[in-house]
Amino acid sequence: MEYSGSNHAGSFDCTGIAPHMKLPSNLTILSPSTAPSSRTLTPSPTILDSNVGSIVNSEGSATFRVSTKPEGSLISTGVQTEPIPPQYLTVPDSSKPKSKISNTRKALLLAVFCMAQFLDAVNNSSLYPPLPTIGTEFGMTTAEQQWMFSAYALTFSSFLLLSGRIADISSPKWTFITGLSVLSLMSLIAGFVPNKIALIVLRALQGIGAALTIPSSLSLLVWTFPNEKTQSQAIAIFSGMTAIGIVLGLLVGAVFTSQVSWKWCFWFITCIGVPTLVASIFLIPAEARDEDGSLDVTGRTKTKVGVDFIGVSLLTIAMILFVFGLTSGPATGWGAAQVWAPVVLSIVLLGAFLFWETRIPERDAALPPSMWFYPNFAVLFGLALLPFGWLLASCLSFTELWQSSYGISSLETAVRFLPLVIPTGIVTTLLAIFPGTSHPKRGLLIGFFLMIAGTALLPFARGLDNYWRILFPAWILGSTGDALVIVYCSTAMFRATPKDRSGLTGAALNSSLQLGLVVVTAALTGITPSVNTRFPGDPFNGVSASFWFLFGCVVLETAIAVVLYREKSPSVAKKDVEQALDSTTTNAKTSGEKEASLSTGSEQEGK
Repeated sequence: MEYSGSNHAGSFDCTGIAPHMKLPSNLTILSPSTAPSSRTLTPSPTILDSNVGSIVNSEGSATFRVSTKPEGSLISTGVQTEPIPPQYLTVPDSSKPKSKISNTRKALLLAVFCMAQFLDAVNNSSLYPPLPTIGTEFGMTTAEQQWMFSAYALTFSSFLLLSGRIADISSPKWTFITGLSVLSLMSLIAGFVPNKIALIVLRALQGIGAALTIPSSLSLLVWTFPNEKTQSQAIAIFSGMTAIGIVLGLLVGAVFTSQVSWKWCFWFITCIGVPTLVASIFLIPAEARDEDGSLDVTGRTKTKVGVDFIGVSLLTIAMILFVFGLTSGPATGWGAAQVWAPVVLSIVLLGAFLFWETRIPERDAALPPSMWFYPNFAVLFGLALLPFGWLLASCLSFTELWQSSYGISSLETAVRFLPLVIPTGIVTTLLAIFPGTSHPKRGLLIGFFLMIAGTALLPFARGLDNYWRILFPAWILGSTGDALVIVYCSTAMFRATPKDRSGLTGAALNSSLQLGLVVVTAALTGITPSVNTRFPGDPFNGVSASFWFLFGCVVLETAIAVVLYREKSPSVAKKDVEQALDSTTTNAKTSGEKEASLSTGSEQEGK
């Protein structure tokens, strides 16, 4: 909302303010900003009672000019200036062009976006069953086999933030299409390569392609579903595709390895990626552009911004070194310089990145410092470190144990993982029908407590006889909680941030999920063999110890959610908005008085 007066002028956004929101009594809504300020306008259905200064009904929004009454004084609350919480500023400006998308097209678009998330998950997990076969065929050592996953994780996690930034300042549609094209093409070529070096390089290129698809698809999803309820439903479905993809990827990889060839694990990505690519070209609307070339229909700000190449480079190198150090631990030993030198250097570069971001304009920053001050953003980033790691840890630990020690085939192993995917599908479906995301903390805590209950059973699932008695209920409880945490983390994070930063939000969310996966996997692959070396005889000893470590991680994350996650009631949130509005007008008056004083002084000097 823009305001102007005889001595001062400024602007603030009041879209999305709840009905009966109290405003200072000396504020009067006048004409839209494009009309002369002298013509008074009361835009329907928003009605302002200038006598009491309150919005009686607010179903829509527009851009207004607001002027202060010359004879009145602004209300001064003595509150420090603070921005209006962005979760109350999500209603799009009605003066902007609205996209006209049918419900059928929206459903198809959601399927396209979800397929990108699904492909990312399948692309990793489907390679676990054929990994021994691939290693034998190409003569790979254990460390080289690990690089089949490390190469992908390095590029994927490192390019997420850059991808999110590109999606926010340019076209998310073509960012998505470019990423899907790279992923599909690299997967096709990977099935024909003759040596291990080329295969590892192609895995790294796959990671870059996948990194381009995730933040852009989330940005497009937020724009396609602007309504809070439908957006929560869409995010729930999108988030659930990862867990489903991880488990189904194991099944797909096992079937291809045992029935045809491991190469179909790559070609399967191409077979799904190409139709999805074609659909995205025709289904995703082209963004409307203003004369200045800035995006408009997606609700982005009309301010030209650039890419922070220095910041992106610092963060990318830091993440590459961090992931490289952690993934090298299982092969070289955790005390090796190859592990700790990259990790220490990555921490130094991360500090340099954070310092650099405070020295450049906010609009140009790769990860604006203000992102960390959005309600619960930093807490949610920390909570998102666990879900992917928990899910993959359950799969990896029992995959190697069952196949290497118990002699179970890869196909039977994959079938045994179905209790991990079925609850995820049920939770995703229920949350899509009944969003219930008005209280994210409640959903997060239910999820974490279910994960605690499930993880507490895992260390006792020794032997095949305990599958139905211990492991099956453990996975039902744990995967249900895991799905809840993923969905509510995603929904709460997008609700806490502005719409024009949805690409960055998606990048930050997925960076956290992927980093957690790398950290948890690296820790478990270090704990399991170490314990088995000290206590030989039963290979489950190491697996049990790794699950106790995982249990500690779940308890820690639960404590963080209980103590640090702050969920304000609607009445408290309403007061915050009122204080922000009052302090904005108060500071506007102060600024206007200063300008008037300077102007008067200049005139006197001129005389």
